[in-house]
Amino acid sequence: MREHLQSFAKLEFGKVKQRIAGLCLSDLGREHSGNLAPLSDATAITHRLDLVSQMKLLLESDDALPLDHLFDVRISLQRSAIADFILPPEELRHISLVIATGVRIQRYFAAQRKSAYPLLAAIVGQYQPEKLLQFNIDRTIDEAGQVRDAASKELSRLRREIREKQSALQKTLENIFKTIPNREWIQEEIITTREGRGVIPVKVEYKNQVPGFIHSSSSSGATVYIEPAATLDLNNDIRTAHFAEQREIDRLLKELTQQVRGSAENLRQMTEVLGTLDFILAKAKYSVELKGSAPVVTDDGTLQLRSAYHPILLQKSRHQRVVPLDLSLGGEVNTIIITGPNAGGKSVAMKTVGLLSILAQAGCHIPASPESVIRIFNDLYVDMGDEQSIEKDLSSFSSHLQNLKYIAGNADSRSLVLIDEIGSGTDPLEGSAIAAAILETLTDRGCSVIATTHHGSLKSFAFEHPHIENGAMEFDQSTLSPTYRFKYGVPGSSYAIEMAERMDLDRAILARAKELKGTQQTNLEALILDLEKKSQELQAKLGAITGEREELRVSIASYESKITSLRKEISQIRSEAVHEARDLVENSKKTIERVVREIKETSASKGAIAQAKDDLQKLRNTIAATVVPPVEEREEPAGAITAGMYVRLKESTTEGEVVELDSSGLATVVSGPLRLKVPVARLLPVKRRSTPSAPAVIPEQEQVFKPSIDLRGMYGDEAVDAVAKAIDTAILHGVHRLDIIHGKGTGALRKRITEYLKNNSTIKSFRLGEWNEGGTGVTVIELQ
Repeated sequence: MREHLQSFAKLEFGKVKQRIAGLCLSDLGREHSGNLAPLSDATAITHRLDLVSQMKLLLESDDALPLDHLFDVRISLQRSAIADFILPPEELRHISLVIATGVRIQRYFAAQRKSAYPLLAAIVGQYQPEKLLQFNIDRTIDEAGQVRDAASKELSRLRREIREKQSALQKTLENIFKTIPNREWIQEEIITTREGRGVIPVKVEYKNQVPGFIHSSSSSGATVYIEPAATLDLNNDIRTAHFAEQREIDRLLKELTQQVRGSAENLRQMTEVLGTLDFILAKAKYSVELKGSAPVVTDDGTLQLRSAYHPILLQKSRHQRVVPLDLSLGGEVNTIIITGPNAGGKSVAMKTVGLLSILAQAGCHIPASPESVIRIFNDLYVDMGDEQSIEKDLSSFSSHLQNLKYIAGNADSRSLVLIDEIGSGTDPLEGSAIAAAILETLTDRGCSVIATTHHGSLKSFAFEHPHIENGAMEFDQSTLSPTYRFKYGVPGSSYAIEMAERMDLDRAILARAKELKGTQQTNLEALILDLEKKSQELQAKLGAITGEREELRVSIASYESKITSLRKEISQIRSEAVHEARDLVENSKKTIERVVREIKETSASKGAIAQAKDDLQKLRNTIAATVVPPVEEREEPAGAITAGMYVRLKESTTEGEVVELDSSGLATVVSGPLRLKVPVARLLPVKRRSTPSAPAVIPEQEQVFKPSIDLRGMYGDEAVDAVAKAIDTAILHGVHRLDIIHGKGTGALRKRITEYLKNNSTIKSFRLGEWNEGGTGVTVIELQ
């Protein structure tokens, strides 16, 4: 987006840039903030917005980004390229810290964060941290920016030598102090240095009494600093060692500088990436501060702002004190003329549209609903404020007219045009005529235009033009104060006479003003006021309905919560009942298994069988006492089988309740502890008994055992359980043959049964049925 007529400055884009710069951690990030500018490519804009969205998510839900020690080392990198240049220790230390930050950042975005924040991780992956260079710098230079003693063996030896000779010099000078015959010769008994050599301070009048070399004198001239002859050699040795030390330090720093030179490109790229991250982090902080979000970006179409706020106002006030803006521009209507009283918010609404468009195209979140749509503009034209110039001999209207001329000559269908108080500063009739002509030209050209005005004639002009619409800033008629709410499709009133009445202006003057205003204009204003009043009444009713709807929503939520709690309680009761049933079944199973085992172990003696039957009878009595009978009996009508119906298997006396029907024609029937899947065609509706049939006590003489079991319609595990029970029952009744009817079908059920029979020790043999026994649809087993 290109700016025209200093449009960015007029919309205070600079203040936003300053705020983002203030949220940056480094000069690198602040440099990006200073260069912040809107783009015109939808893909690039969306990418920048997505980067901010990921950084905002990280900021709000993850550990802090380790962006510490961000130094701008680019100048040091440039200087390292100069032949024989030696970087000072503090600059090398900064380079090491930047590398360390780069390493921490890459570790931060490893593993899970790489998939959580892919766009940020991709940026971090653009550089290669120079870990070896960092190691070499840290080994040579300490945290204070000084070359370490252990940087090299030679440096360590030289510094040790210097310390030893300085210690010897100290002792020698202390002995000299003791041998001076007259203490008055000495200015003060301290040892000091001049030009790197140990000296003693002597009063100037006694300078010839102390043998040695005068190095300098104090500023007052009262003291001279003498290097005693006895310390001459020691001082020379120390100076020589210092020179050697400096040469060794220069050698080490030069080596490091050469390493920096070889890694300069990687270091520069890493520095720029870290600066970019700092800038994105600042934009994310700004989004959090303003409760911003990424809008939808479209290359063409309608600009739609939903619950939008002016960013500068939010920096000064809270959201609760700023009225949001809802506005659409584009499609059938590409020009909006906003009317209303002074200080009613017309200019703020227009500035909000312009500034949010700039921000979004610059890749920044905007304080608006994420449903907002920002259309990309290539150019922005803003005519706003009094630009009267004495130097150029321009009146306000002349300057205004020059801007309108420039806009009319350059704006096109990819331009956003914002004009404040169009046609003002001259005769209202002529000014409104020029304004109408310019707005018509811009509208017909396809420009997106928002203009504010006080000219009443432009309201009717907007009403008559198919692509121009009126807009107004709402005004509370009861208090004559602005509400700052934008209303689309209706013109606004200036409320000048109403405000004059409120301020008790002379009634005669007010009456004359209304007379001069004209009947037609007065009627139009009265119509506008009436519309405004009715609109506010409807708004109040809508607010009341919204409140009632919220109360209803809360009540519904409360009832749903209670229902959920009740369902949980029912589920818990059912779960407990299932556990009890399982325990009962398990105990029954154990009893049957014990009885069968005893029969086998005693070779089925009459006494054992009688005892087994007695145990089973006790078990039946226990089950009968445990199961609670239904409250009432009912008879299901003959016809279609439905869930909840009580049924009987056609080929048996087994009865149960249908608990589920599936699309394949199978019904799930619960009969006592058994749960069977049976074809619907095999079921008959029956009267529900007052007592359950399955656990009822059946006299021994009425018990009839059928030496066959039908597994058709059952699944694998269910069929195996049924066969196991049938075998146990057959053994109890002394039956040695059992026919298992599994059907032919796909053969899967027969295969499952065969696998079970192979591993059952009670089976003597088994085979498929003969042609007259059911063929491959039946398996005949012989028991031990």
